[in-house]
Amino acid sequence: MKYKIWYSLATLVLLFASCTAIEDRAAMGPVLAASQVKIQIVQKTTGANAVTVLDATPGAIIYFDWGTGTGKSAAADDSVNFYVPFAGTFKLKYTAFCAGGTVTDSTTFTIAANDEAYFDRDPVWKTLTGGGSGETWVFGTDVPGGIVGGNGPINSPAPAWWTLNASSSGIGSQLSSPWSVQDQITCNLIGAANFSVKHSDGSVTKGFFNVATPVIDSGDGDPTPYHAITVSNGAHFPWPSGNGIGQYHFTVLTAKHLCVHDYNGYNCALYKQMGTTW
Repeated sequence: MKYKIWYSLATLVLLFASCTAIEDRAAMGPVLAASQVKIQIVQKTTGANAVTVLDATPGAIIYFDWGTGTGKSAAADDSVNFYVPFAGTFKLKYTAFCAGGTVTDSTTFTIAANDEAYFDRDPVWKTLTGGGSGETWVFGTDVPGGIVGGNGPINSPAPAWWTLNASSSGIGSQLSSPWSVQDQITCNLIGAANFSVKHSDGSVTKGFFNVATPVIDSGDGDPTPYHAITVSNGAHFPWPSGNGIGQYHFTVLTAKHLCVHDYNGYNCALYKQMGTTW
């Protein structure tokens, strides 16, 4: 297997190198036409969540993106297997790397239903999304005491060290621009694990979330796991974790209340289900 992986990487290097000059491309072969890239989508039953893509294009390595925000793969062999727990019709984008260069095309496939058993494995999926159909979260500005953000130990259910309330003059500088306490987060499982932020100026940042490895607090000698997520594509809770990927854990995770921490960190904020009182 190791030899096959190294062989595939070496092949990719050679294929990329073939793009450096027109003369090299001509010598190594023409660029394939889109009609020459042969793939087949296979599902055990119509609309099944498990999908196999068969690559029947000689001499090409194909890179696939199935559009849910959580899956991409390169096929150096003749097939790629992936799992889509979301219902919907998806665009499968693919790029074939061949001797003469690259060709890009797409096709579609359909998933009949959300895999509810998949989403029942971790309460984050359905708690954040109101069961899957969608939930909107806002700062808990009516929490007793008015504290909506700050920091504290990784197991704290609310800000404990320094704190910010909704009217704090410094809250704008403490939160990541363009965040404000009027911003709204909406999560759902409609076609993907969607995570969007509607900002106070009306603009919307759309991204995706995924369940992450729980944060384990062992400070009291009794390890406690705190559910966690990653958020991608530029959307995030008030404090992004860097590299374009937000990572967070929850010390409070209920249908109406959240305490969101930086992953294994100290910054935290209190949220409530939109339309409810604390």
